[in-house]
Amino acid sequence: MDTERTVKNPYIQVVEDHLESGDPPETKAALDALVAKGRSPGEAKQLVATVVRDEMSEMMSAGREFDNAKYAAALKKLLATER
Repeated sequence: MDTERTVKNPYIQVVEDHLESGDPPETKAALDALVAKGRSPGEAKQLVATVVRDEMSEMMSAGREFDNAKYAAALKKLLATER
């Protein structure tokens, strides 16, 4: 009765939540830009999820709220490094 279970990356879930809610809008814009640059939708989500992970790590370390401006700046930096 061993069934295969999939553990979902929590940061991908955050990206999907951002897409569903439309907030912050920078998430969808970054995903669209990454796909336009040739990334698959899955790869694009993984890349954005790394930005979410980094912002959440900083947020927890500093004991502060999610900083949308820092997140948007990190997404912009990510896009600048993509070919």
